[in-house]
Amino acid sequence: MAIRIEEQKPEIPVEIGELKFSFKVTDEAVLGFRKNALEVAEKLNSIELKGGEEEALKAAQDALRHGFDAILGEGAYNKLYEMTPSVVLLMRYFEQLAAGLSDELKALGLSNALDKRAKKYLK
Repeated sequence: MAIRIEEQKPEIPVEIGELKFSFKVTDEAVLGFRKNALEVAEKLNSIELKGGEEEALKAAQDALRHGFDAILGEGAYNKLYEMTPSVVLLMRYFEQLAAGLSDELKALGLSNALDKRAKKYLK
């Protein structure tokens, strides 16, 4: 008698509007997600308007570009910004992405204390 174990698909499909991405569930990608989600949240929370709105907008764009590209692949931010040219809306997308991936990773048994911290920063 053979033991049959179904292979789990090592990716999480991500759809934002008409755009489709895939988050690869590898050890490296999971650690990168946790690290990058926290970094982006901290950068977005630390943006100040002292330098003016243009500087704040640039800082937010840079943080989001880093986050989306690190999690969804190079060029993801540009595709998203082309579809939705609003940093405020892209921040909402990023919050939903981080929360959704965190939930999916937990469901796969990849829970970590960093997930709680990421959710705290993103709320």
